[in-house]
Amino acid sequence: MDKRTGMDLWIACICAAIAGIAWIYMEEGRYRTWVLAAGTAAAVFFILLALSEKKAGERRLLRGGAEGHMLPEDAGTISEMVLFSEEDTELMVWDMYGKVSLVLGRDMGENQVDVDLSQSPYSGMVDVEHAVLNYSGGNWYIEDLGSTNGISIRKAQDGRLYRISANTPCRVESGDVLFVGMNRLMIR
Repeated sequence: MDKRTGMDLWIACICAAIAGIAWIYMEEGRYRTWVLAAGTAAAVFFILLALSEKKAGERRLLRGGAEGHMLPEDAGTISEMVLFSEEDTELMVWDMYGKVSLVLGRDMGENQVDVDLSQSPYSGMVDVEHAVLNYSGGNWYIEDLGSTNGISIRKAQDGRLYRISANTPCRVESGDVLFVGMNRLMIR
């Protein structure tokens, strides 16, 4: 369950609790009817919203590739980067929309990284400043900053794995998978 669905269900529970409190503790009358109706309607609305988001997520999974990764709605637009576990579950998501540069690495306090992989499964294989993603000319480019374990990219277009040379930018597209150390990050 993603955060948005969980939040919708949490709000639905709160609205149902308000309706229940109104039913039990308020005296008969117009206010009780209004609070009861509003609480029940809001609870039903947020339950339906959570169910529709769950169905949309399942449809995205069904459209995924052979490995079951979710593909973006618009294949040309990059809006986020997702860290996947070995079991293909989303561990962390970083928003890329509206950004022009993102530094990938481990936040050690004295540095500032945008994509902090210090809590990732293979954080020991990630340098403090491992790589940088730059947006230029309508495209995103990844560049290895001379890291110890390097960066590889599996291109969505042909499914092949490529090793990125240090200090040489490589264009990334929606559906590409970056391997930072052994951490798997999908661009979507």
